[in-house]
Amino acid sequence: MEVDELTGKIEVREYLAITEGGRVINPQGFEQQVQGAVAQGIGYALMEQVTLDKGEILNPNFANYLMPTSLDLPDIESLAVETVEPTGPFGMKGIGEVGTNAPLPAIAGAIEDALGVRLTQSPFTAGRVLSLLVPKGQE
Repeated sequence: MEVDELTGKIEVREYLAITEGGRVINPQGFEQQVQGAVAQGIGYALMEQVTLDKGEILNPNFANYLMPTSLDLPDIESLAVETVEPTGPFGMKGIGEVGTNAPLPAIAGAIEDALGVRLTQSPFTAGRVLSLLVPKGQE
């Protein structure tokens, strides 16, 4: 991950997803589910936000609700940890939902490690990053 300290822009450069999803029957389908889940999790971390005013959604469509595109996403490496889920069909279990959970805390931890500041509200926009950075010499 890279953070531009002048603009506050965060760029995830690469991502490794290690997913335990039960038995993998269709490796391509597994990979696609993980890739999509990671993309959604990165979107939650860096740009997706429902804006409300007195309960009214101010960004109800994709014209002004930001979501990541392929240009916003890093190379995503995916590894499957294959097990057998006794309660799932053919030993499988859901994987798409699991992959959305890890990017946000992983990115938050990387920001804290890189900058020494903790962001506690997502998305981690450039403005939020900049608001926490103290200019050098003013520590």
